[in-house]
Amino acid sequence: MMPMTPRPAWAVVELLIGIAIIVLGLAGYIAFSSTPWLLLAATIFIWRRGPGWREVGLRRLDNPSAVVTASLAAGVAYQFLGLYAVEPAIAQLTHAGLPDVSAFRPLIGNGSLLAFWLAISWTMAAFMEELVYRGWFLTRIAELGGFSRGAWLASAIGSSALFGAAHLYQGPSGMLATGLTGAFFAAVYLVTGRNLWGCILAHGTLDTAGFVLIYLGLYPGL
Repeated sequence: MMPMTPRPAWAVVELLIGIAIIVLGLAGYIAFSSTPWLLLAATIFIWRRGPGWREVGLRRLDNPSAVVTASLAAGVAYQFLGLYAVEPAIAQLTHAGLPDVSAFRPLIGNGSLLAFWLAISWTMAAFMEELVYRGWFLTRIAELGGFSRGAWLASAIGSSALFGAAHLYQGPSGMLATGLTGAFFAAVYLVTGRNLWGCILAHGTLDTAGFVLIYLGLYPGL
């Protein structure tokens, strides 16, 4: 389903504004997270250009039970694949060590912090980030290529690169690993007919598995 008539000039403006917000966040000018500001900008442009979030994927699933089951399983599977295969391989290739997750060390054995981060992971991460990086960025990059098949592939790569760059605070290996995770979410988005619920569920489940492992003290690199 094509979201709208391609308007590349508008897409360029939106992408530049989004990239500027990411840069400001990495530079420390935005407290805690740039994601809410990215979502605000995305919402303004998506509603300004019409017809709304439904057109970029926030709509009812055609086969909800199958998509929900597959997305939850895929999220857990990719978390373990990333932890025990992808991230160690990146660390070895880049000599940069495993992603820096030391900021989450206080979560070990702390049930209250676990509940807090699970809430954050399903709202600010899974829901908001998927709306921004898959619903907004990916669609706008594809718009630059007229929504062709090649443009959708390029947009999956480009939006994943932005997703990785936004996580530069995790170090070079963390940025690369997160970029690959973004590519996984982009694949889920495209495979489910550009429906955001699949990648939202996969993202939330992946993060949940990760935080539970941190809580148990089993997360590599802590």
